[in-house]
Amino acid sequence: MNKKLALTVLIVLATLTLADCAPRVTSLTPEEGAAYAAEVDEIVENMIVGDIKCDFAMYTRDFDPEEWEGELDESAWQQKCKVNQDVYGAYLSKTLDHVEDRGRNRVVIYHVVYENDPDVTLEVYFRSEDPEHRITGLWWTVE
Repeated sequence: MNKKLALTVLIVLATLTLADCAPRVTSLTPEEGAAYAAEVDEIVENMIVGDIKCDFAMYTRDFDPEEWEGELDESAWQQKCKVNQDVYGAYLSKTLDHVEDRGRNRVVIYHVVYENDPDVTLEVYFRSEDPEHRITGLWWTVE
């Protein structure tokens, strides 16, 4: 009995400890989110257009070099890009969904519409304290 109780207590404590280590997620108010999205809109638009045009310099222009160092292989990216052009078609539009603070990151979440896929979610990560708004991460979800 005591072993089962001790094991249960350890599991609960481990779960609470892990939950405490997870980054805090806080949604900005719609007004705050729209204001931040307006600050980064040109950066995000440039990245999306660079991606669909397979223009590596344009795509990576606003990437944080420290965050992306050694992560991007231009030739591999070009191959992926050409496949994506065929699969998704032309980029048509993006609509802001919302903005969140996740730990030390600010994440701007969009719904993106492509010619062949009208339901793509894009998460663009920025460091909250970075006044230059350099991109530190991307996450595309195709529904």
